[in-house]
Amino acid sequence: MKKLAVLAALLVAAVLPASAETGVLKLSLWDDISIAVPANKQDITGLDFGIGSKTATVTGLQWDFLFAQTEYELKGVSMAWIVNLANQVKGAQMGLLTKNDDLIGAQLGLVNLSMHSATGLQWGFFNQAEYMHGLQLGFVNYAKAIEGLQIGILNIAENGWFPAMVLVNGRF
Repeated sequence: MKKLAVLAALLVAAVLPASAETGVLKLSLWDDISIAVPANKQDITGLDFGIGSKTATVTGLQWDFLFAQTEYELKGVSMAWIVNLANQVKGAQMGLLTKNDDLIGAQLGLVNLSMHSATGLQWGFFNQAEYMHGLQLGFVNYAKAIEGLQIGILNIAENGWFPAMVLVNGRF
């Protein structure tokens, strides 16, 4: 826990000089019930921390207990114990349920949903991406189109070696 707090402090310190127009620290109770320093609650460059948070853009760390939602773009790490939602993720997204439109990085959760494209890693019980470029590692993996590898009990890729495979499927 101590190492995680030091890591978060270093991340905030690293992005502090980024811009006076973005919030550096946001503390959220629920959704938009929050305070931010400076007062910009929608564009955070630093740390977004709380119980449940909804933010337009996050560059840095978004860490919430119940849900973390980034409406436009996340560059960095977003963690939530229950639900994590974002439009575009560049970094890592973690939670029991993770959902985004576009991913460049990693999704780590029980259920990982990328509604359009995913480039990188999806690791969980169920992984789904319309267009997957990288690795899906889970019990059930689904991709409409894949350029990479699926490893799991059931792997479904419409353009894969076979439409459905046990253990390994993919396309290069």
